Amino acid sequence: MNYTLDTSRKDQHYLSITLEVTTPKAETFLQLPAWRPGRYELGNFAKNIQHFEVVNEKGEKVTYQKTSKDRWKVDTQQTDLIRVTYSYYSIDFNAGSTYLGEHVLYVNPVNCFLYVPDEIDKPCTVEIPVGKHEKIACGVPFESGKITTRNFHELADTPFLVSSQLQSQHYESHGVAVTIWFYGECKPEWTKVIEDFKQFTDYQIQQFGGFPTNHYHFITIIHPHKAYHGVEHATSTVIVLGPSYEIMNERYVDLLGVSSHELYHAWNIKSIRPAEMNPYDYTKENYSKLGYVAEGVTTYMGDLMLYESGVFNKKDYENELNQYLRRHYTNGGRLNKSVADSSFDTWLDGYTLGAPDRKSSIYIEGALISFMIDTNIRKATDNQYTLHDVMAELYEQYGKTSTGYTESDYRFIIERLSGVSFKSFFEDYIWGTKDFTEELSKCFALRGFQFTKSPSELATERFGILLKPEETNKAVVMHIAPNSAAWEAGLAREDTILSVNSLLLDNNLNQWLGYFEHSDIELEVAKGNHLRKVKLSAPNQNQFWTYTVKG
Repeated sequence: MNYTLDTSRKDQHYLSITLEVTTPKAETFLQLPAWRPGRYELGNFAKNIQHFEVVNEKGEKVTYQKTSKDRWKVDTQQTDLIRVTYSYYSIDFNAGSTYLGEHVLYVNPVNCFLYVPDEIDKPCTVEIPVGKHEKIACGVPFESGKITTRNFHELADTPFLVSSQLQSQHYESHGVAVTIWFYGECKPEWTKVIEDFKQFTDYQIQQFGGFPTNHYHFITIIHPHKAYHGVEHATSTVIVLGPSYEIMNERYVDLLGVSSHELYHAWNIKSIRPAEMNPYDYTKENYSKLGYVAEGVTTYMGDLMLYESGVFNKKDYENELNQYLRRHYTNGGRLNKSVADSSFDTWLDGYTLGAPDRKSSIYIEGALISFMIDTNIRKATDNQYTLHDVMAELYEQYGKTSTGYTESDYRFIIERLSGVSFKSFFEDYIWGTKDFTEELSKCFALRGFQFTKSPSELATERFGILLKPEETNKAVVMHIAPNSAAWEAGLAREDTILSVNSLLLDNNLNQWLGYFEHSDIELEVAKGNHLRKVKLSAPNQNQFWTYTVKG
């Protein structure tokens, strides 16, 4: 399959794509992927296609019909080759999208390249327009104006960015050539960046005993506004961060954190892959209950690697653990749906808030589960083995052999290395919804941390209200704690609280609730075009608590 790109309609953000493919059969099916690896939910990429035309080698139109939202059937009885040309609307500029603008072309082939399912294992080429002063950041070599991949799987996993505004530096780690790219308004302190990146890269490769490829690219897109997002690939990651002026100060920890996380994915999910996802089927959901390994272990290990390698100090690591705890204990869904079942349901609503208190997080609950598994392995073996050894063995047995693993395989390695049964642990915390607090308390003590529980310092949270942090000038409800005073009063997500006891708010709901905490309280609340009065009782015992660790 051969692709050619045309960026002449960049002002309208339309990328023109031409696919040329041989057609030995009477009917040829064209498929646009229904989802993209790194985000385990169905997408609808075909909605971005504006113009669609199929011709033969003579330029004559060929009959086709659409058979599903992202599949076309082409009549190829009378032709041995077809050219399919379509325009793809490329307006979203995030780590997993495709974007065409005045100064940049960023392509994720998995969301905009049609492919022929029968040809999925054959080589692919992409001709990419690159101007005289432009560079290309890409995880495979760019030669003679094109990239070439062994098959569509490799192409789907190879995003690329073309711009004259790219800057880069290189380093080597255990024989692996690593390139860090920055696109956008950014002033990287290269000496500091290279030193820190090399330090955690060296440590990760050391823990696994090798790297899946001989090169790797950190492609970092810097936005002028607040942004945080990363997507893993086999030979690269694409990371979006912002704002520009915070990258080397307030958001530098975020840059390190997301970069370490995404690098760990080069082993965990790109190489060590659940059996249900090996190989990827781009036409439909690839259901798996192992999201707590794919994302949970990666979240935990991404931060642990920074700490153990010396890039993070203990205070940095404590801050990350405390973020896990806050997100865990403010998510009522952890008590309603297990992390295994929540993993299965990512295909439904895995990356949105969804219905309140419905599900666990494969990232946060998964990370805390990984912490507890790691701690119990260390305890059982007197620190002879850790979760590092489990993941290294998964890589050796399943990653290097391209064989998908099962949950039984994962648990078997944990139990063989630790010498103890994890049956009840899996039943309680992975398949079930048992409260983590008692087990976390034991594990934190074993790892040298003091684990404490205290009432929240915020009056809003004592009433059971979490506000949206991005709504700085409005009191917009993000979450209500079940059975809290706010829950009993009938407050709900997306309510905007306008006043307390007839006093209009000015970014001071917390202060007014604290002032009237033990008095009668009446709120004026807006949702949509409707206003209502809400009577709020004094906080009861069912409220948000603050759980913290300190070394």
